[in-house]
Amino acid sequence: MTNSPAPFDEDRISDEAAHWCARLHDAECSDAERAAFGRWRAADPRHEAEYQAMLEIWQLSERLPPTPHIQPNLAISPTPGRARSQRRPRSGKRIAAVAAGVLVGIGAAWSAGWSAGLLPSRVGYYAAQPTPRMVELADGSKVELNSNSQLIFADFRDRRSAWLKSGGEAYFRVTHDTLQPFSVWTDNGSVRVTGTRFNVWTDQNQTLVTLLEGSVVVSPPDSIDGNSAQLTPGMQARYLKGSARIELAQVAPTGAIAWTEGKLVIDDLPLQAAIPLINRYLRQPVLLDDAAVAAMRIGGIYRTDDLQALVDSLPKVLPVDLRKDNQGRMVLASRYVQL
Repeated sequence: MTNSPAPFDEDRISDEAAHWCARLHDAECSDAERAAFGRWRAADPRHEAEYQAMLEIWQLSERLPPTPHIQPNLAISPTPGRARSQRRPRSGKRIAAVAAGVLVGIGAAWSAGWSAGLLPSRVGYYAAQPTPRMVELADGSKVELNSNSQLIFADFRDRRSAWLKSGGEAYFRVTHDTLQPFSVWTDNGSVRVTGTRFNVWTDQNQTLVTLLEGSVVVSPPDSIDGNSAQLTPGMQARYLKGSARIELAQVAPTGAIAWTEGKLVIDDLPLQAAIPLINRYLRQPVLLDDAAVAAMRIGGIYRTDDLQALVDSLPKVLPVDLRKDNQGRMVLASRYVQL
């Protein structure tokens, strides 16, 4: 095998990875097939990387709650709406390949899966890189994705499910449908609505939900009864990974979507909360060195295309130093000396 991929070689690898992902999740997969998969995976490092990407998408689909009434003869459309006409990252091809692998690799066995509600009628992958992007989902809902954000949408008969990847932000304007609730899933919780306007920002440690119109229910992962929060317009919910509760606050909701106009509103936040919002726009993220600097507060309205200037100016307005650590990472450290 050569080191230079032939034309369409990446698409071929995506198709093969989707096939193997589907086969290995079938209870009837034979030992001979598993051995063949092992040989395929070992034949090229790209095979392993592509299979792991497929597996991540597959595991995502397993986290979507099932519904008992899905018709088996559904067509899967990997790129609904105008997303088809625009160039997509290869992850979009992976979504299409997974759908194709499910249909071709398993065949009739998946009819039972459709009937049990394990597969949606339509799946869409959307990405905004490096600038924000407006998309229309298959149900007519509109979503504005912030830069470097990725969204997967699955349209089931009795529910609509979206997955916002960690590090992403999106402003949702959901089409009202009481018979088909809309849920947004993140690593740190979920948001459930029937039709409303709200903003979701998430990273690996937290999820922040701001409601502009309507009503939403915010729940942490694996929530138990009573550990959810229902928001009314102007409310903001923050859930920190590992926390026992959801933090609620009353905010100016327009500030949460100021990013759609190229602005970041920081409303007297501690650096612990502000820096993650800033980092998504920086080439090199900034770390906080100690609890003292994490508790310092900043506020103001800043341009999202010039937030490095804000970081560079912090030592002028706060008792902090901006330096590089021994790994070359940018760190904000307090000037206070601990005795």
